[in-house]
Amino acid sequence: MPASHRHPPNRRLAWERLQRGWSYEEVCERIRTAMRSCGEKDTGLTANTVRRWETGERWPDPRYRKHLVTIFGMSASELGLLTPDEMAMRPVTEVVDEIGRLLSMITADGIDRSTFLRNLFGAGVLAPLLGEGGERLPAAVERGRGVDAESAEAFARVVDRQAALYWTSPPEEIFQASVAHTRLGTSLLRAAPEGAVRQTLAEAAARSALLSGRVAFFDLEECHTAARLFRLALSATRECGDHPLAAAVLAHAAFVPGFGGRRSDALGLLDAAFAHAWHGVGPLTRAWLHCVASEITARCGEPKECMKHIDRADQMIDTRGEDPPWLDFFERARLDGFAGYSALTAGQYEEAARRLRTALDHLGPNGGKQRSVLFADLAAAHAPADGDQATEHLRRAVDALEECWYAVGHERVRGVLDALPPAAATRQLGERLTDLGRARLPELTM
Repeated sequence: MPASHRHPPNRRLAWERLQRGWSYEEVCERIRTAMRSCGEKDTGLTANTVRRWETGERWPDPRYRKHLVTIFGMSASELGLLTPDEMAMRPVTEVVDEIGRLLSMITADGIDRSTFLRNLFGAGVLAPLLGEGGERLPAAVERGRGVDAESAEAFARVVDRQAALYWTSPPEEIFQASVAHTRLGTSLLRAAPEGAVRQTLAEAAARSALLSGRVAFFDLEECHTAARLFRLALSATRECGDHPLAAAVLAHAAFVPGFGGRRSDALGLLDAAFAHAWHGVGPLTRAWLHCVASEITARCGEPKECMKHIDRADQMIDTRGEDPPWLDFFERARLDGFAGYSALTAGQYEEAARRLRTALDHLGPNGGKQRSVLFADLAAAHAPADGDQATEHLRRAVDALEECWYAVGHERVRGVLDALPPAAATRQLGERLTDLGRARLPELTM
């Protein structure tokens, strides 16, 4: 989300407008008509104001919200018009009923998964689940009668299987499953007794929330939802006292401000992650933390600093130690990928190409999503000297996106493509890329 946007984009309002075929001006005129019928003065409302409500640059005033509810024939929560504080006042029973209603949309005959996800975000169901401050686990349902060891282990096994499915499942579908399981975990954790059972549940609930946050951020581009899920995961790590897991959660959380260029916020989270690492993490975890730092400093325009972190990652990966089995999102080939991106930032194009080719040659079985990123970066490395080769690498990046969608890859390909001189081949790639984006997310403009 652009830094100038004060609120999350209101995709629900945008979707309902588009479903009716209304332009911004038509929504504006309908509100004016409703205001005149109530004897209210014309306030100078414009189509641009409606657009800004949808993009998150502005929040509708109460005087407009009541008319939006009327002209759309929907509640304020269904239109995404309630603030987090207002949503927090929503009765718990209504939240549970709403989740049940949304889940009932899933049938054996097939379902519009994108519609389900838009409802899940738009109706505000996640707000009561995730909370706003993230300082404690939420109370979404009444306390249960207790949880035994077998139930805790069963919950943890499902988290393992969902994490494995992440690499091959459609993002909307794995998000639905993962966030529902996260909700179950927080409820079970509240009922768990102190001791080993609670430790098992807390660790699994943290991993479930972490997975949900990863999908929200990297695959669905829901930055605010991801940040809140990461806060929820961090709350669970406090319960289990797992330092490697806390480090992983904090480093993932750092991506959110890091991708937005908020350097101090991102580095603050990374400092906390490295502090947990002092309590003992394995070589892959240590190297990955430095790789995260390298990407964030690269995005913040600090090429020297990002290369220092790559040097440290290269040193760390061969040290001694044991990494947790859930660390399936990093391997030596991913280090080469991070190194290639950092070298690009530093203007070291030959080194970037070398590390990126190595990464592509050695990607493991979970590397499908990363291929689009690596080919895009390889295109950028060749662009200054060989436009044709850069275009070919971009073609392979788009092929990779068609085979395995990855929102970060889509962003990276678009950035490189826009920097190349216009030509028939690049225009064709641009059209394919646009079609891919449209197929994943609803249009927000008309």
